[in-house]
Amino acid sequence: MNLEDINVFLQIAAAGSLTSAARLLHRPKATVSHQLRRLEEEIGAPLFIRSANRLVLSDAGAEFLDHAHGIRRACERGLDSARAGLEKAQGTMRIGSTGEFASNLIAPLILHFARHNPELRLELSVVRSDLLLSSRENYDCLLYLGDPPMPQVSEMTGRLLGRFRFGLYCSPGYLTRRPAPATPADLREHELLAHQNAENITLWELRNGDEEYSLHPHTRLLSNDYWVIKLSAIHDHGICFMPKFFAQHEVEQGLLCRVLPEWSSRQIPLHVLFSSHRLRNTQISDLINSLTQNFSDLQTYLYTATAKTDYFR
Repeated sequence: MNLEDINVFLQIAAAGSLTSAARLLHRPKATVSHQLRRLEEEIGAPLFIRSANRLVLSDAGAEFLDHAHGIRRACERGLDSARAGLEKAQGTMRIGSTGEFASNLIAPLILHFARHNPELRLELSVVRSDLLLSSRENYDCLLYLGDPPMPQVSEMTGRLLGRFRFGLYCSPGYLTRRPAPATPADLREHELLAHQNAENITLWELRNGDEEYSLHPHTRLLSNDYWVIKLSAIHDHGICFMPKFFAQHEVEQGLLCRVLPEWSSRQIPLHVLFSSHRLRNTQISDLINSLTQNFSDLQTYLYTATAKTDYFR
C-alpha cells in the first residue's frame, strides 16, 4: 500500500472533491484521480460516492478513514524517532502558512531558519486560512495568523510565536488635501483603503486604553493584498489600516505617517500549530525556537532587493 495514495485519500476526504484536493496537494487533478483509483483497486471497493457535487465517504471509505490516519501517524512517529539522533536536520520539512504578510512576516523568519539548517529541504506553501486548515495533515506544521479556530485544530499543539498591532497610516501628500482626523469617527469622512479576506472586508477594530471603536470601512479601493494597499497609501489615495512592522520602513523614509497614533488594534498573534504526536520531532522544536527568538527583529528587517544583511541572530 502506497503512503502517498493514503495521503491523497485523506485529502479528498477533508476537501470533498478531487479538484480541491489537487489544488491543496499542488498536483494535477488527473494524478490525484489516478492515485485514488489505485488505492481503491488495492482495497477492492470504492472509497467515495458522489452526492450533490461532492465526494462523500462510502461505507468502505468510512471504515478505512481511521486506519488511514493511524497509518500516517505511525509513519510520522517512525520518521521523527529515526531523525531524533541526527546532529543536523535533514530530509524535508513541509510548512503551511496563511497568506497575509507571508512575504514580510513568515518568509524572513523561515529564510533565517533555512540558512542555519542547510541540509534541510523546506517547502513553504502559502494558502488561505480556511484551505490551510482543511489541508493541515499535508504539513509538518502550520504558521497561523490570528487565533486558531476551535474545534478544527483541537487535535493540534499550538505555540505562540509573537504578537503585533495594526495602526492607521497615510501619506503626507494626502494630508495636504484633507485635514487629519481628530477622532476615529472622523475616518468616515476620509478615503479609506481596505483589505478583503476571502469574501469579508477586514473590520477596523481600534483601541485607545479602555476606549474602543469599530469601523466597517466604506472604500472605493479594496484589495486582498496589503502590498497594494500600502502602495496606494504611499501615492496619496487614502488612509489604510496595516501592521506597524509592515509600515515602519515607509514611516522612517517619510513616505507614510501615522494617523490617530494613540489608536491601534489589539495584539494579533502568530501561532505555530502541529499534530500532538509530532512532539518528538526535533526539527519542529528547532523551528519554533528560531521563530520565537527572531520574531521581534522583524521591526528592523528591510524588504528591498539591496537589503542582504542578515538582521536575525
